[in-house]
Amino acid sequence: MRTSNASRTVAKLNDYMDALANRGYFNGVVLVAEGNKILLRKGYGMANFEHDVPNSPQTKFRIGSLTKGFTAMAVLQLQEQGKLRIDDPIKIYIPDYPNGDIITIHHLLTNTSGIPDYPSFPNYWKETMRLYATIEQTIGSFKDKQLQFLPGEGFSYTSSPYILLGFIIEKTSGISYERYISEHICKPLNLVNTGCEDGRTLLKQFASGYSICKGIIPTEYVDMCLHVGAGVMYSTIDDLYLWDRALYRDDLIGNHVRDQLFGSMTSAVGSYGWVVTEQSINNKPRKRVWHNGTMNGFYVEFNRYIDEEIAIIVLSNINLTPIDIISQCLAKIVMGEEVAKPGAIQPLDIAPNKLEKYAGIYSTAEGNIDPLQADRLTEALDQLTIIDTPRFAVGLFYDTFYHFGIDPSSTVVVTFEDNRLNLFMQKNKGAWFKYELIPVSQQTNTLKCVTAHIEEQLEFHTDPDGHLRFIHFDPAGNRIDAVKLTAEIN
Repeated sequence: MRTSNASRTVAKLNDYMDALANRGYFNGVVLVAEGNKILLRKGYGMANFEHDVPNSPQTKFRIGSLTKGFTAMAVLQLQEQGKLRIDDPIKIYIPDYPNGDIITIHHLLTNTSGIPDYPSFPNYWKETMRLYATIEQTIGSFKDKQLQFLPGEGFSYTSSPYILLGFIIEKTSGISYERYISEHICKPLNLVNTGCEDGRTLLKQFASGYSICKGIIPTEYVDMCLHVGAGVMYSTIDDLYLWDRALYRDDLIGNHVRDQLFGSMTSAVGSYGWVVTEQSINNKPRKRVWHNGTMNGFYVEFNRYIDEEIAIIVLSNINLTPIDIISQCLAKIVMGEEVAKPGAIQPLDIAPNKLEKYAGIYSTAEGNIDPLQADRLTEALDQLTIIDTPRFAVGLFYDTFYHFGIDPSSTVVVTFEDNRLNLFMQKNKGAWFKYELIPVSQQTNTLKCVTAHIEEQLEFHTDPDGHLRFIHFDPAGNRIDAVKLTAEIN
């Protein structure tokens, strides 16, 4: 990249991220690099809101499922050491595991084992994630569950297989997973700010995780020992950039193994800790090697465009943030495609009694509503209004919906609290978030709003018969149409 072009690119990257941060749409850290040249390396917002500690390039973040790439690397190293073979059935290492004679290490690495995902089990969010567990106990939580499909006959993104891989790494290496990752990956690459979180070791410059319920709130506690092999690691943008550069070299594994990792396209759910696909940017196909990661309060994504040697690393400690959209916009800017940045807004001052009519329960699937049930929607909305934490969103929220016969999968709620409208809807992986609607434009039968914390738009319409509807656009431009549930709907 020529110097003049590089300067323009750096300016555009900074302008885009500054615009997001100024609107409250991004809180975290970003690194963008082309080859050995870093174009953007910066922190935004707060690592800890309670103590006003800002994010910086040195801030450590939970990286969730980016851990899987490290786990896969460890397995491939152990194969090169002759301590295992990826075609081995897992019964060799876990003799009592059901179907262990037909599930191979390769199946675990490629999301083709059919083993169900342990965080999807009913008690996970209410209880399991808060409790300490050994790796054997975590395996015990899913080992007797029915397979989703026969090994090798389907694809399903689950974390359970990587827990098994963590156990196999410990058994074949003779040391703990944490120690193996430290001694065989982190230390050789000088990843001094990367490791496995145990919740019992003081980590300096470590970000706190947050969620959104009207405003920014602390995320719920999770015992990280539950996620060994699948999501237990933390890192910084600098260390992840060193990880990126090492994946072009033979520091950890031979060239033929790198070809196995990144040479061919994978399924949409990924393989060996990475998704390899092709993406068109600026009218040119680009080979994209990527993965994202989530963990309570954190959402991260790591993109590698390996033909251009471009790395896009985005880490956020607010789990509502649309990291995927932000990462893609940064990639487009680096490769010369124009990207719109959010502009300033001028909120409208609307009397509270004029706003309150928009509150209600909206359905994305129009249909007949039992009038007796419809008469109780106001009562249901009152119950939903008091939901101020994710803990209630798990329990009281669903109990309320089921009690009033409302289908949560096709439902969006608008609440009126503290003289403000809030949008309450499903976002990342089905989790529910409540965030403010900010009116910006009003006409006779239309009210346009933008949202706080995430770049979305919502437009209310009042039909001639008095019914309320809205059109909602998420950060990717996906549209949702919904109608307010009332007794008059037919």
